[in-house]
Amino acid sequence: MKVAEIVVKILEKEGIVDAFGIPGAGINPVYKALGDSPIRHYCVRHEEAAVHAADGYYRASGRMAVALCTSGPGATNFVTGIYTANVDSIPLLAITGQAVTAQLGKDAFQCVDIAKICEPVAKATFCVTDPAAIAGVMQKAFLLARSGKPGAVLVDLPLDVQMAEVEFDADSYQPLAYENPRPNPKEIEQAIAMLRAAKSPALIMGGGVLLAGAAKQCVEFAELMQLPVITTYMAKGGIPDNHPLNAGHAGIQVGQPIGNKVLLESDLIIGIGCRFTDRHTGNIAVYKGNRKFIHINVEPREIGKIFQPDLGIVSDAKYALNALLETAKAVGGRKADARVADIPAQKQSLKRKTCYECVPIKPHRVYEELNNFFQDNAMFTTGCGLNQIWSGQLQAINQPGLYMPSGGAGTLGYDIPAAFGAKIARPDKHAVAVMGDFGFTFHAQELAVAAAYHVPLIVVIVNNACLSLIRQNQKYAYNFEYAVEMEVNQGVMDYVKVAEGFAAAGERVERPEDIRAALERAVKSKKPYIIDIVCEKETDCSMGPAIDSIKEFI
Repeated sequence: MKVAEIVVKILEKEGIVDAFGIPGAGINPVYKALGDSPIRHYCVRHEEAAVHAADGYYRASGRMAVALCTSGPGATNFVTGIYTANVDSIPLLAITGQAVTAQLGKDAFQCVDIAKICEPVAKATFCVTDPAAIAGVMQKAFLLARSGKPGAVLVDLPLDVQMAEVEFDADSYQPLAYENPRPNPKEIEQAIAMLRAAKSPALIMGGGVLLAGAAKQCVEFAELMQLPVITTYMAKGGIPDNHPLNAGHAGIQVGQPIGNKVLLESDLIIGIGCRFTDRHTGNIAVYKGNRKFIHINVEPREIGKIFQPDLGIVSDAKYALNALLETAKAVGGRKADARVADIPAQKQSLKRKTCYECVPIKPHRVYEELNNFFQDNAMFTTGCGLNQIWSGQLQAINQPGLYMPSGGAGTLGYDIPAAFGAKIARPDKHAVAVMGDFGFTFHAQELAVAAAYHVPLIVVIVNNACLSLIRQNQKYAYNFEYAVEMEVNQGVMDYVKVAEGFAAAGERVERPEDIRAALERAVKSKKPYIIDIVCEKETDCSMGPAIDSIKEFI
């Protein structure tokens, strides 16, 4: 059997049912085999978008997808997508074509060492030069993508390797089994003892909890131990927004006043499936304070990477939470400290204002309308900029798998293709890309893909005619503004015509009371639809250098 056929057979055996990519001369043997496969293929308009689509697909469904492209610039266009997925621990397989093995390292046409290029930004990379090794490489690639701290894996296939004939029995192929680490029982007992001894402990739910499918257990544990639950940005939706223990986000950008307040008032933090990265912690000295930390993570290298916790536990989040629940039930939970009952009231009193009636529209109002209109019926993607930070601060998400940001990378252009992939994975939910006017131009061509496949995603553009996150940074960090104004984005630029040119539809909204009706028309259109919302240009976003010094703007 040809290696190209083996690759596709293995994709089927590993459970792949959807693929995103662009065919090309360097990958055509695989595409020939893909044409005879039940795997559905969606041809995107840019290679990076294929990876973002596979990324959004997994975030929405928990099922892996594959991204494919040809060699050279096709492969290098994969890099940003691979980095975006990998830094957020999203498992996916990226397959690239390559020149024949005899041309490797000789500057042949469209011959680039993509495996080497992607090494720093992928979980693993392989360039297959021995045709007989293909089954083992593919097994290992899927194993690495899924196990431990998940991530993106690249497999590069030279053209002659794709065409080589090797022995392969598809019926005998089996995915490699794996077992993520389980916690040390003594360490679990120590964690419970520390929590019971603390006066004002809190729990940080990280994205790893959602990836492990353990949000329910995490909330149950918090309820048993009466712990306020602070969610990282990547864990948004892990606990219902109106849950009495939901203490919101902590952080210097996407953080919320309630989350930062609760963390600062805590004497012990148990962080599960989180990484303590810079946008969450801000100034480490302030963040750490005099409080103790318990850190649980599936990846040993994450524990102590930012700061050394008082107790580190290497474990899959679900296994750790099951063990914590079992031990806590055996010894008894803890009584709530005085502040716990007050969380809902404080959360409400500290909530940032969104009900603005002004024209031009205050950006905050956009998120209020999204919350009120979609409730729990939509999946949201967002990439980077003040629009993304406002989204994290102001959107209310009540279920895992409904909020899919580019967290660690902050990738402009992620939004639309990721929403496309999410909608393919979960057609029962609306897919909404929330983005800025500048970010819209990065991969707007993917609207054509959505239109071609009749996928009715919705794009909400928070149009403030400015590189607003960069403007704010220039203004407050360096006392200047340059090259950030984009007045034309509210003037001669017509994003509705862009959408119509790609066989989509859309409209511009200039008054806050008209946003809901525009959302209704978008849903009823049954086609890709953009809503270009003209917003106030100079609105700043609440943020700061440390969680105790956030500058609030209204």
